[in-house]
Amino acid sequence: MNDEVEKKYEQLLDTYIKKDKINHAFLIETNCNDRITLAKKLAQKIISFDKVSSLEELEKNSDLLIIKTETNSIKTEDIENIKDKFMTKSTSGSKRIYIIEEAEKLNDFAANKLLKFIEEPEEDIVAILVTENKNNVLKTIVSRCQMLRFFIAEDKFKDCEKEYIDSMFEFVMNIEENKEAAIAFQNRYDIKKLSERNYIQEFLNNILFIYDDVIHYKVSGKVQYFQEYSDKIKVINEKNSIDDLRKKINAINVCIERLKHNPNIKLLLDKLVILMTGVDVTI
Repeated sequence: MNDEVEKKYEQLLDTYIKKDKINHAFLIETNCNDRITLAKKLAQKIISFDKVSSLEELEKNSDLLIIKTETNSIKTEDIENIKDKFMTKSTSGSKRIYIIEEAEKLNDFAANKLLKFIEEPEEDIVAILVTENKNNVLKTIVSRCQMLRFFIAEDKFKDCEKEYIDSMFEFVMNIEENKEAAIAFQNRYDIKKLSERNYIQEFLNNILFIYDDVIHYKVSGKVQYFQEYSDKIKVINEKNSIDDLRKKINAINVCIERLKHNPNIKLLLDKLVILMTGVDVTI
């Protein structure tokens, strides 16, 4: 992980993590090759509220457990090892943390056992899961974790037509500016294939990158993906706190998951608008 990537991640963590508001479970979704270092950085940030620790010291810390596998599956016994490891309280009084590298490799039994741990957390135990694609992790686990999305800038949208990106921003700005009333303008933006689930799923996944860009702008003052739309990124930034952005990202993720089962896409998108504007609804 190069210095620039590390600095951006540190800035992101400083924005998300507060001493009095540490979640009991995190899911890091990233395309960074050195994903385990990102997880260790998060663990270091959490533990440092009790005592400062370098990554080298962190790896020797008895309050840290890293679960990884060289096979295609993380098994039940690997998850049971968490309970065995943390049977006794921390000798230093700090948080106890377990990291699961490549969380998408959890087999069904292991995933369900982990879900029980996350659903009934002990006060001083924190889970950090790492994956390249959250859609490959049990959705009930994802829903109980605080999401940290960290994607390294690529030419992801280089070959996209301007009309398509314009439609993405029109969708987002409609919600940001009109709030619940945005439902009345659903036909204004260009979603030509409204009845095609795969198209809508990709469209919403791409919109997540707009909100990623807003978060990056908030923590670093730089636009990562959509430099040509910097004015809109800045407007969205002014309208939202970090917590607001997290809630909107979560709402979009929930909608993407519901696309697999909901037969009425138009109604689902209407409810997404409502959820993103602060009204808690079941979608």
